[in-house]
Order: sequence, then structure tokens, then C-alpha cells
Amino acid sequence: MTTSDPIFPLALRDTALTVAALASGSTPVAFASFRETCLGHIARLREELRVAGQSPDVIEDAIYAQCALLDEYALRHLEGAGRDEWEREPLQVKEFQSHDAGDALIDRIERRLAAPQPVLPLLGVFHVVLGLGFQGRFALNGATDRAALLRALDERLARVGFDQGNGPVIVTHGKGRADWHISPVAWVVLALLGAGLVYLALDRWLDAAIARLAA
Repeated sequence: MTTSDPIFPLALRDTALTVAALASGSTPVAFASFRETCLGHIARLREELRVAGQSPDVIEDAIYAQCALLDEYALRHLEGAGRDEWEREPLQVKEFQSHDAGDALIDRIERRLAAPQPVLPLLGVFHVVLGLGFQGRFALNGATDRAALLRALDERLARVGFDQGNGPVIVTHGKGRADWHISPVAWVVLALLGAGLVYLALDRWLDAAIARLAA
């Protein structure tokens, strides 16, 4: 893989937008339709990685990370019967018969980071999943360890020319204009606090990131 190859799989954009919509309060109309949306995201990411020639184990780790993120957000933001249904069969159970993504995904990330030649698109998937707010076992008193893991991903991706300074750009209008380059971690805070504007800004950021990495 060269530095001109895309690091972030394009299929992750829809997953990120779904997460942003949930965080902004756009609760799905029905459990079934939301579930179908998530399964579509999984199918698209799996196909993109397959077409790119990634090995089955890489595809499995990427889909596992995607499922873990969607499960965590669904359980955090869905309510009532929809949440109960999701808890009975989260995506990680449907796809992997696993119910411990909170621990297992972190283990997978650490193992992949320690590899002599990490698979960069997979690290890109992990970076997006953590950047969008996945907590896992770090949810309770693990903020420092989580930040350290995200920094390790940042540093590994930076070696191939991915600059974390090129995060989402927010432009303010008034007496002057200012471009603020925000890290993915800071972007999560904005996504959680914002609503429609954050949804659109995230779409813009992902478009820009994909275009930059594919150039």
C-alpha cells in the first residue's frame, strides 16, 4: 500500500453519519428499519474491503469494529422496546456470536498495532471507530488509556503521511474567517453536542478526508 491509497474505507462515511444522527437525537422511526440500515452499512464495508483485496481476517476485524460502534451507540440512544430488542441480539452477536466487543475490540486494536506491518486501512477503521466515540472497556475510568490508544493510532498513521491536523474544518464568518483543524476526538464532542449542523459538517469532513487521502 502506498501513501496515495485511501486509508479510510469510503463505506465508513454512512456509518459515521448514522452515529451522528443517533447522537443528535434523530432516533430511528422503527427498530426494524434502523437495523436494516446498519446491516446495509456492514455489507457495504465488507464488500469494499473484499474488492480492495483485503484478507478475510482483516475484513473480520473491520466489521467487528463497525458492529461494536453501532451496538454501543444503539444501546446508548435507543429507547423502550427498540433498545430491548437490540440488547437481545446486538450486531456483534448476529455477525460473530460474540457478546464481549467492549473488551475484545480493544484487544484486536492493540494486537494489530503491535504487528510489524500493520494493515493501514484496518487501522483507519479503528481510528474512525475510536474517534467517533467508542468506549468499550474504557467507559469506566479508562479515559487515559483510551486517549493513549488513539494517540498510538495517530502516530502510526502519521508515519504514512496522514496528518491529524487535517480533521474537520469549521469556518466562522464575521470580522474574519478562521479555519480550525480539530482532532477526531474533539470532533466527537461536537458530534455529541450538535444536531443538524454537526451532521452536515461531519459529512463534509469525511468527504474532505477521503478526497485528501485518495489524491
